[in-house]
Amino acid sequence: MNEPADDRDVYDVAIVGLGPVGAAAANLLGQRGIRCFACDRATDIFPLPRALGFDHETMRLLQACGLAADVEPYVRIYPRTEYRGVDGRAISRFESVPEPFPLGWAPNYTFNQPEFERILRDGIGRYPSVDVALGVEVTAVDQGDDGVELAVVDAATASTRQVHAEYVIAADGGASALRRRLGVAMESLDFDEPWLVVDVICDDQAAASLPDCVIQYCEPDRPTTYVLGPGNHRRWELMLLPGEDPVEIATEDRVWELLARWVTPEHATLWRYTTYVFHALIATTWRDGRIFLAGDAAHMTPPFMAQGMVQGLRDVLTLTWKLDLVLDGAPASILDTYETERKPHVRATSEAAKALGAVICELDAEQARARDARLRAEFGDPPAVRLRQNLIPGLTGGILDLRCAVAGQVFPQPTVDTVGGRCRLDDVTGGAFRLIARAALVDRAAADATVGDALECLHGHLVAVASTRPDTDTDTDGEAGGRFVTVVDPIGSLDAWFDSHGCSAVLVRPDHYVYGTAVDLDSVRELCQLAAADLGLAAPPPQDVTELRC
Repeated sequence: MNEPADDRDVYDVAIVGLGPVGAAAANLLGQRGIRCFACDRATDIFPLPRALGFDHETMRLLQACGLAADVEPYVRIYPRTEYRGVDGRAISRFESVPEPFPLGWAPNYTFNQPEFERILRDGIGRYPSVDVALGVEVTAVDQGDDGVELAVVDAATASTRQVHAEYVIAADGGASALRRRLGVAMESLDFDEPWLVVDVICDDQAAASLPDCVIQYCEPDRPTTYVLGPGNHRRWELMLLPGEDPVEIATEDRVWELLARWVTPEHATLWRYTTYVFHALIATTWRDGRIFLAGDAAHMTPPFMAQGMVQGLRDVLTLTWKLDLVLDGAPASILDTYETERKPHVRATSEAAKALGAVICELDAEQARARDARLRAEFGDPPAVRLRQNLIPGLTGGILDLRCAVAGQVFPQPTVDTVGGRCRLDDVTGGAFRLIARAALVDRAAADATVGDALECLHGHLVAVASTRPDTDTDTDGEAGGRFVTVVDPIGSLDAWFDSHGCSAVLVRPDHYVYGTAVDLDSVRELCQLAAADLGLAAPPPQDVTELRC
């Protein structure tokens, strides 16, 4: 990382946009000690309804930032989901996996976005390396060989400051001014549907009388989504029909008229409401030199899988650890993999959300009845339960050992025992590269110079999965680079994971994706060397090593 300059306007990274994606990026970079400038045009958090759901990957990111406990009072574990057809009966059902949760958190949540964003923004204040400016606008961008110059105008004083950053993250939303300034177009995935979104605070009587699950009313007269938020918060999303005026429908009288089927003003209060067009869009390129698009500036996903905000959080979780390596001297070519990895993942997730939207948004009564019959034939009547998590793909390219079938999948996070007590795995392994292996193999790897050199290049560390908790603290600096930690998985989920994938070790990336697996010390050596070479940090491994890994 560059040493901070005497001029406070010189930074390693500038973040334009401080919605949830930009604020998460500022926390992640601040945690790594990276000098950042983070700014937003608004002086406060956006007041209208936006995201209502996120998943366990988001809670894992918040855990890494030390903010999960702060957010928990403002979330509700996502209940089951029913899709109801023309006759009101279920045509599709989704639930979440039961405990123990694979990633250490419930697979899905609903949440209060204003409080969520405020917690993220307040969290930035813990990091002296991050400067925040609100109520400012970036009016000019000029890229050079050594960085990016931003002209930043304060709306209140009309004063301009020049900000220099080696890299810029554009997280300034779907209408991204920075994306437009760069001339980057958006590719349409052919989904553009207008909806009215209404947030209501119910009294206890109304809350108790309403359905206790998420319902997709797949009714051609008016497709509607009903969602339970935290506490007595309930949301309705109602599709606008052809010819309806978005301005006329977003009025208090009209909103109550539409909600009369479920709730009335006697037992509820309108919190906020607005109309949106639900889009499926992806930027044609996510990088222009030293500037990276993230979140809605790079893509917009229909809300039917609650993945819109989550996609953006994945963007910055992946981008920030790569920026950290590059700022520390690694080849800048690492950053080419940002789009390589994220764009196909976003496209696949958006297509899955779009497919669910197509089920919900059918306005032709005859086609809707045919849809109902088709889904009942496919999933049963009543329909078999499916798992939401199975709709989320893994990575398909980038910094992965693609010879390994499990590469690109998210590694689980069980609750483990350590000499210090019981905790979630990430709390002891951190957000670095981790070589996690059965204890006997880790002992051999810890004494191996080749493994040690490769892990040192990766700034990685070793995690031994033992059968019994050690008598003494093993959270130490090991000879094989980084920390050496021993954990015990009391229910054996890590051993079961190794068995199911035919391996004894796994190399996990800082963003929790599996890089690759190994079966013995020789393949551990190769795996670590290969990862270091993929990042341009070391020479590739010899060609005569074993290729058996998974």
